[in-house]
Formats: sequence, structure tokens, C-alpha cells
Amino acid sequence: MSSLLIQDAFDTARLTAYYRALETERPGGLFKDEYARQLAGERGAEIMRSLPRGEQEMWSLVVRTHVYDEIIQRIIEQEEIDTVVNLAAGLDTRPYRLSLPPSLRWIEVDHTDVIAYKEAQLEGKEPHCALERVALDITDHQARKTFLQRVNQEAKRALILTEGLLIYLYPEQVVGLAEDIQECEHLGWWLTEYVSPFALKRDNAYWNTFVADSVKTRFAPEGGLAFFQRFGWQSEEFHGPLQETLRLQLPIKLNWFIRFMLFLGGKKPDPAAGGFVLLKRTVEEEVVETPSQELEKEDVK
Repeated sequence: MSSLLIQDAFDTARLTAYYRALETERPGGLFKDEYARQLAGERGAEIMRSLPRGEQEMWSLVVRTHVYDEIIQRIIEQEEIDTVVNLAAGLDTRPYRLSLPPSLRWIEVDHTDVIAYKEAQLEGKEPHCALERVALDITDHQARKTFLQRVNQEAKRALILTEGLLIYLYPEQVVGLAEDIQECEHLGWWLTEYVSPFALKRDNAYWNTFVADSVKTRFAPEGGLAFFQRFGWQSEEFHGPLQETLRLQLPIKLNWFIRFMLFLGGKKPDPAAGGFVLLKRTVEEEVVETPSQELEKEDVK
């Protein structure tokens, strides 16, 4: 067996589920995920205990989970979202634990082994909305494109989630994903996150030293939000992880890195430093033709 602590994306999903279980069991926890410990299994606990700074790394996942929860519930209600697509859903259980409209269609996409494991563990449990699961490798460009186009035909207003996904992709893969989503006009909202090049250097010295190649962190766009704007997405909300940590008053002993980042960025979130972002499709203004232009077109005919 490999000496690497984390073998694949399934391991990262188990670790994330275990962190959510710990927050669920913490007095005053930000959320309750009653299936998290079951889904994490002993493997999730084993990974956390083996990681250097395993418990300290928990808080970034807790903050992300809670911020996503807040945004998802609000945007579904305010924008009358009828479909949510969770790409690389892992062991997320939001369809079971969030207050969601029964009419909402929620589609989870992940590898075959993750989908099979999750369905077995949650057999007999009732989600709060119409839940579907699709076994798909999201790095398979053609399969992903076909899937998104099908969803686009069936949905009226859809929200795409890529929680904890982009950072593991190569830049060209993120470009391909952004283009595929942009081509689907009914996929109007995208909730995701990104990290700064500085944070990626930190990962290269920590996370990437003990994980398999498939789950090494790679993507940290220069210019931050400008990357998404290139592909027709504008930022509707931006949340800095450090500022959210302070807002949520989590019981964290701030280490030197966090103190340094707060010193640099202050209380106002800096998009260049990375964070959680709700993106909205940029709607191009319609070109209204004048009567003379319409007449010219008729003459050409």
C-alpha cells in the first residue's frame, strides 16, 4: 500500500465528511449533518489523525460549508432556482439537511465508486427535494458537455456548485469547464471558490507533499475574479475565508499564517487573496435595430 496519506478524491471526500461530523458534534456547531460520521467512516477519522495539523485544517472546511449553506438557501429562494447541479459532490448531504423546496431538482455528480458508496450508506433516507445522482468523471470533457447540455434543456434557472473542486484541476481543465457552463444559457448561477497563488505555494509545501497526484492542488488564477469575467461571469457576492472566520466567531487559535493574512487584508475581503464567490452569468445587451437598419436588411434580401 502507498505511503501517501491521501490516495484519491474519495479520501478527500471522507476527510471532509469527518470534519463536518466534528462540527456537527461541537456544542454550538454551525450546522448539523447527521449522516457525516457514517459517511466518513473510520477511514475519514484515520486520515484526519494522520495529517500534520489535521484538526487545525478543519476550520477552513467548516467555514466553507456554512457559507455555501447560507448562499444556496438564499439564492434558491430569491432567484427561483429550479435545479441545482453539484459537480464532484463527494459525500455532501445538503439535500437531506437543508430546508429546500420539495419541487427543487438536485443533481449530484461524481465518480461511480463515490455514487455507489453514498447510495448504499443513505439507502432508505429521504431527501427534502427531488434528488438524482449521476456517475460521471467531470474531467471527461465530452461526457461533461453532453450532461450539462441535457440539464440546460430541462432546467429553467439552474445553479452550479463546484465546492472544493477547481483547486484540484489543471488550469486548462477549469477553462474547459467554464466554457461548457457558459454555453448553457439556463445555467445562470455558479457558486465556487478559488485560492491565491500565495496560498498555492503554501499547499505545495504542505498538502501536496503527502497526497496522490490526482488530488494535488493546482489551480490559483492570477487576477482572481478576472479569470471568471473572461468567460462571461460576474461576481454577485464575494466572501473572504478569514473575514468569515471572524464573523462566525469560531473557537480558533490564530496561527502565524492567519495573523499575517489578516494583517495584509484587514477586515475587508480581498478578491486577490481568494475566497468564496457567487457568480452570475453576464447578460449581453440586446442590439435594438433602428427602422433604417431593418429597411437595409430588407433591401439586401
